[in-house]
Amino acid sequence: MRKKHWSCEEIREFSTEKILEKLHDFGIPMTPEQFLEDVQNAYGGIEIAEHWKEQYTITAEHFDLDFPWMAAIVLWERLAPDVMSNEKLDDLIDQGYDILEYNHDEAKACTIWLEAWEHLKQRFEPDVKSIDAAAKRFNDSFELYNWCQDVELYLGNAALENSDYYHQRITYCREFCQRFPDTEEEILVNMKRADAESHFFLGKIEEGEKLFQDLVNQFPQSVWGYIGWGDMYCLRMRNVQLPVDYVKAEKIYKTALKNNVDEPEVIRDRLRSLAKKTGGKGFGSSKP
Repeated sequence: MRKKHWSCEEIREFSTEKILEKLHDFGIPMTPEQFLEDVQNAYGGIEIAEHWKEQYTITAEHFDLDFPWMAAIVLWERLAPDVMSNEKLDDLIDQGYDILEYNHDEAKACTIWLEAWEHLKQRFEPDVKSIDAAAKRFNDSFELYNWCQDVELYLGNAALENSDYYHQRITYCREFCQRFPDTEEEILVNMKRADAESHFFLGKIEEGEKLFQDLVNQFPQSVWGYIGWGDMYCLRMRNVQLPVDYVKAEKIYKTALKNNVDEPEVIRDRLRSLAKKTGGKGFGSSKP
């Protein structure tokens, strides 16, 4: 009887024939050909192992209980190396977080994450209209809900050093909103705001204006559309030339109050900050 837990590293030391033999011993009559058929109907090794539970009477017990799903992961790596699995996607996403934590290289992390996104997009079925529903499809193999928001955030950070990432941020945010239109309002507002901001940061002011107007029209009571829009006219950012216009910023912020936004105090804070910038003399001049 097995006296310790299995690990994928230990199973990787086995030949494919030995892995298949051991699966057979546990009641799973698997062949390379059958496994490749299973790959066509699953998104990852763990999912395949779950299907095995429904198909076969599995005799593995105690420390051997982990062997089937770990073996499925290893077999996927060997027999279908060019097919992206949930486990490989999980590794890509973790790799990005590791790079952020240990190397502080936001651009490299974003490049890896965008690769993962390209693979993920192929898996989102047309009837899945929210990020919550998509996350359930992956059985919590990774934190899809939080990660999708992190991609937008770090694309923005990477763009401070390389403006090419603004273009990638725009593409990503638009794809997200198109695929998940029923996602909760807060996330959609953040994605659409990032899209509009990125146009401003690229010097495409007219397009950015239209995008912000569309955003506040769609979500008139969300404070963050107005905040993002007004901030474009009263903030200074490194490596970005924004059109400073305190009068316009004030008008946008006050429009938010007229529309009874959900967090009016955030707007009032912005208006107080504007007053300090003009020495309390009002907004008769658009000069900083």
